[in-house]
Amino acid sequence: MVKVRLIYEQMEAGKGYLLTGSLLGFRLALILLDNVAELLMHQALASRFGFDDAFQPQWEPALSDWLRRRKYTPDERKQAEREFEPKTRILHLRLNKISSEDCIVLNTCHKLRCEAFHSGTLRERILEDVSKLLFITVVELTLKLPISGYRFPSQPLSSEDANFLERFGFTTTDMLISHQSRQQFADRLITDVSFDSSAFAGALSSDLVDRIENLIGVLEYIGETDDRSKIDRNLQYTQFWRQLGSKLMAEEIREPDLETAYRKWQVEGHAKYTLRKIDRWRRQAESIRSCLKPARALAHYSGIDKRLRPLEKDIADAAVRYDEKINAQIEDYKIQKALSQRSS
Repeated sequence: MVKVRLIYEQMEAGKGYLLTGSLLGFRLALILLDNVAELLMHQALASRFGFDDAFQPQWEPALSDWLRRRKYTPDERKQAEREFEPKTRILHLRLNKISSEDCIVLNTCHKLRCEAFHSGTLRERILEDVSKLLFITVVELTLKLPISGYRFPSQPLSSEDANFLERFGFTTTDMLISHQSRQQFADRLITDVSFDSSAFAGALSSDLVDRIENLIGVLEYIGETDDRSKIDRNLQYTQFWRQLGSKLMAEEIREPDLETAYRKWQVEGHAKYTLRKIDRWRRQAESIRSCLKPARALAHYSGIDKRLRPLEKDIADAAVRYDEKINAQIEDYKIQKALSQRSS
C-alpha cells in the first residue's frame, strides 16, 4: 500500500499547491508532479524489464535471437534506467504505452522543472498553466501505467492508511487492486482543477513575444540606435568578431580587409542570429495562439525558447557590461569635474 500512497498522496500534495494560486505553489506542484511521472515510468519499465529478463535464454544462438526480437536495445534500457527522456522514448516508441502528446508534455515540463528546482528559474506568465497541464497529464498517466507489486497492509490499518482510503472513497484495501480503483483515484484528483487550452496557448505566445520585444529593446539600448539596419549589423558583427574577427586582428589584419572579411562571412551565412531570424521567431510565437492542442502549443514554445534563451543571456550580459561602462564614464566625469573645481 505504500507504493499506492507514494503516488497518490504526492499527487494530492501537488494539487494542493496548484490550488494555492501562488507562484511558489506552482513551482512546488511542478516538482512533485514531475517526480510522480518519473516514478510511474520507472515502475512500468522495471516491471517490463523484469518480465523480459525472466525469459532471457542463457546460451547462443537463442540469446542473440532473443535480444534481436526485444523491443528496445541494451543501450536504450541503460539510458532509461538513468535518465528521464529515454523513459518516455521507450514507453512511446517501443512499447506504445504513452502517446506522443504525453512525451511532449512530460519532457518539456521536466526541463522546466529542472530550471525551477536547480536554479530557481520561475516563468511567471506560464508556470500555472504548465503545472496544471502536467497535473492532468500525470492523472491520465496513472490510468496508462498502473502501479504494480501491490502488497496488502497489515491489519489493523494505521491511521494514515485508513485516512488515505477514506479520502479517496474506498472502504476496504481489497478495492485498491480492482481495475475501477485507478479511475476512482483519477476522478477524485481531477476535481476542481480547470485548464483552458486556448488561454494556455495565448500565455505561451505572449511570453515569447514579450521576451523578443524586450530583447530588441535591449539591442536598441546598447547600440544607441533604433535603426534596424544598424542593430542588425551590430548583432552580426559581434558574432563575426567572436568567430573570426579577433583572430584576424591578432594576425594584424586591418581595415579595409577586416570589413571585406566580415562581408564575406556574412554572405556565407555564418551568423547564428540576425534580426530577420528574430522576426521569424516572433511570427512563429504569435502563431502559437492558434494551436488547438496544448501539447502542440508547448512543442512550438519549447522549440522557440530553446533558440531564444542563449541569445537572451548573451544580450543581458552585454547590457550589464554597457551599464558598467556608462557608470564608469559618469564616475570619471564626476572626478574630473571635482578636480577642475579644486584647481579653480
